[in-house]
Amino acid sequence: MANIGEWSEVYAFFKLLADGRLYCGDGHLNRYDDKYYPILEIFRNDAPDRNAYEVKAAKKAILVAGETIHIEIPQKTFRIEAANLLDKIKTIGAGEYEETLKFMKKIKCGPVKAKSSDKADIRIVIHNLATGSKPELGYSIKSKLGGDSTLINSNKDASNFIFQIEGINDSQMRQINSLDKFKQKFDYIKKVGGKWRFSKISGETLRNNLTMLDLGMPRIIAACMEKYYTGQGSDIASICKKVTQDDPLHINSSEGQPMYEYKLKQFLLAFALGMTVSSPWYGDFNANGGYIVVKEDGDVICYHFFDRNDLEGYLFNNTKFDTPSTTRHEFGEVYKVMDSYFIKLNLQIRFIK
Repeated sequence: MANIGEWSEVYAFFKLLADGRLYCGDGHLNRYDDKYYPILEIFRNDAPDRNAYEVKAAKKAILVAGETIHIEIPQKTFRIEAANLLDKIKTIGAGEYEETLKFMKKIKCGPVKAKSSDKADIRIVIHNLATGSKPELGYSIKSKLGGDSTLINSNKDASNFIFQIEGINDSQMRQINSLDKFKQKFDYIKKVGGKWRFSKISGETLRNNLTMLDLGMPRIIAACMEKYYTGQGSDIASICKKVTQDDPLHINSSEGQPMYEYKLKQFLLAFALGMTVSSPWYGDFNANGGYIVVKEDGDVICYHFFDRNDLEGYLFNNTKFDTPSTTRHEFGEVYKVMDSYFIKLNLQIRFIK
């Protein structure tokens, strides 16, 4: 059974072929009606024997071509299929949509969840009218039709940040661990005169990946997570303001340069286009085209990697810190090593609905 996110990828595929254009968006999910790239071809994966879906703008048709297929389908058919699929997603949610599956079989576009060797969910050949180039680019698709999708997935072995707690004893440790909410835990530590400070990231891979971006990035993200888990906010933009005020790296400029905002945008961009918490990152952007977003109303907009200001603005203004399962990811309780006390906080970032 396919979930809403997977069906959203199929919907985006249909909608883009129906429109024949890849519309751009600003940092707040608004579409630029006069800023778009004509679509020449779409591929649902990066396999060498994949089928191509070519936009024949003059004929208002889509040529489906591959080893076992060569047919033309009117663009209006894709428009109808997209509208029907959107209605099913909104009214039914996850499921098996027989009519859509029948159409997919007819055009041989493969399973609902397309396979890929990188972070790209779809590959598109666009016509860049400004340069005349016609690159094939990979795009990651995010949907706002279902639950909040994740940008950074938690991992118990890789994404725990360890903080050392000073000024408490065993009895107070047990009291902290009896509290349910993180804000309660940190309020109690403060009440009894305790303090905490960032120690290290539990996973060496994530530590190295963040250091690739900036030597101070682990401390910046730790400072953001501290703000979140102590109850001072959740969305990236508001957390950034608080961290900027504290200036943990002592880098704020007298000219008012947005030091922490810039660095957090680079952090979000890296995870959006290639980085993960558990695999070594070498600076490559796999979804080299950018992000495609399916909005609640069914509109589909794109944030291109080469329009980085809009892409970074979208990521910065539409993401938040989130708390994964404490039991599954083994964090949130104070523990003792020798005579020192520690607590793990887990990194997870979601898109804002």
